[in-house]
Amino acid sequence: MTIGYICSETLLGKLTFLVLSFLVFLIKICIMSAPVTGKPQLNRVVNRTLILDRIRREGEISRADLAKTTAIRPPTVSSVIRDLIAEGLVEERGNGESKGGRAPRMVALVRKQPRAIGFEVTETTIRAGVCDLQGELVARTRCAFAPASPEETLERLFAVGEGLLGAAGLTWAKLYGVGVGVQGHMDMGNGVVRWSHPFGWRDVPFRRMCESRWGTCTDVMNDCAAGSMAAHFIEVGREVRNLVYLCVRFADASHGVVGLGSGIIVNGEPYHGEFGAAGEITSPVAHPLTYAVDEAGRPYADPIALAEAVGAGVPSALRAMDRLGEEMASLVIHAVNLLEPGILVIGADIAELEFAMLSRVKAVLRDHSLRYEAGQTRVIASPLGEFGIVRGAVVPTLQRIFSLPRWT
Repeated sequence: MTIGYICSETLLGKLTFLVLSFLVFLIKICIMSAPVTGKPQLNRVVNRTLILDRIRREGEISRADLAKTTAIRPPTVSSVIRDLIAEGLVEERGNGESKGGRAPRMVALVRKQPRAIGFEVTETTIRAGVCDLQGELVARTRCAFAPASPEETLERLFAVGEGLLGAAGLTWAKLYGVGVGVQGHMDMGNGVVRWSHPFGWRDVPFRRMCESRWGTCTDVMNDCAAGSMAAHFIEVGREVRNLVYLCVRFADASHGVVGLGSGIIVNGEPYHGEFGAAGEITSPVAHPLTYAVDEAGRPYADPIALAEAVGAGVPSALRAMDRLGEEMASLVIHAVNLLEPGILVIGADIAELEFAMLSRVKAVLRDHSLRYEAGQTRVIASPLGEFGIVRGAVVPTLQRIFSLPRWT
C-alpha cells in the first residue's frame, strides 16, 4: 500500500507539472500574438514612430488614412499629430481629395528644417551638409583637406560644422545627430576606425572623440557604406531590399590607381560582414591618367583636364574611359553574380568621368548579358551628386527617428 501510494503521488505530481507547463506555454503564445501593450510611455513611442515613418513614406497623408494604415485609433493619431506639429517635425499642407464629405487636411514632414549634419572626409576634401528630415540638403560646403591626425581632423570638422550651423542659426545641441563618413575599415557598432590607409589611422575611437567634442550623438561609418545608405533610404533603392553602391574616386591620381570601394544593403539593412570589412575592393584598377594621352600624344595634366577632354568628345580621352569601363564591368559582373542586388549604383567624384565610364560598363554588360541577366539587376548612375555620401552619413540619425527600436 505504501509503495503504491508513493507511486501514485509521484505520477500525479508529474502530470500536474506537465499541465502547468503547457498552460504557461499557451499563455506565452497568447502574449506574443497579442497587440503590443505595456506602459503608456512605450505605447506613445511606438505610435509616434509608426506615424512619423508612414508620413515619410507617403509624402502627404490625411489623419484618417494614417489611422487606417497604422491601425492606430483616430483620436490617438490626432493627438500624436498635434505633438509632432508642436515640435516642428510635421506641418499641415492644405486639403486633400474629398471622398464624399469634407476634404481632409493633409500632413507632411516639415521641409528644409535642419535636423542633422553629415561629413565626408577624403584624402583631398572635406564635404559637409546640413540635412532635413528627408535627407535633403539645406546647406552645404566643401574645403580642401590633406590627411592629418585624428585630433587635427576632428578640429577641422568642428570648424566646418560651426560655420554651417552658425549660418543656419543653429547649435550642435539642437541637432538630432551627426554622421561622419571616412575612408577605411570600420567597427561601425562602436564607431572605431580600425584602419584607414589614406590617413594612417589605426584603432581610433573617433565616435567617442566626436561626441566629446560637440556633445551630440554621432555615427562614424565607412564612406561607401554611407553612399549605399543614401541610395537606399533617400533615393533610388526604396523599392528594393538588396542594393550595392560602388564608389569610384578619380580626383586623387597620385597612387596611379582609381580609388574603389562599395557599400552593401541586404534585406534593407547595411551589411558590414562578420568582421566589418564587407565591401572592401582590393583588386587595383589603373587610373586612366596612367595611360590616357591627348591627340598630340601628351599625357593629361590631371583628372580635371581629362574630364574636360571627355566632355569635349576628344577621341583619345574617350578611348581611355572605354578601357576603364571594361575593367569596371568585370567588377560589376562579379558583384551582380555574387549578391544579385535589385540595383547596383555607381557613383564617382567627377561627373564627366562617371558618365563616360558607366556608358562603357553598360555596353560591356549588354555584350555579356548571359553572365548577369538572371537577376536582372539594374545598373545606374548615382543620382545623389557630389554630396551623396554626406547625405548618407545622416541616415542612421534619420533611422533612429523613423524606425522602431530593436528589442532583440
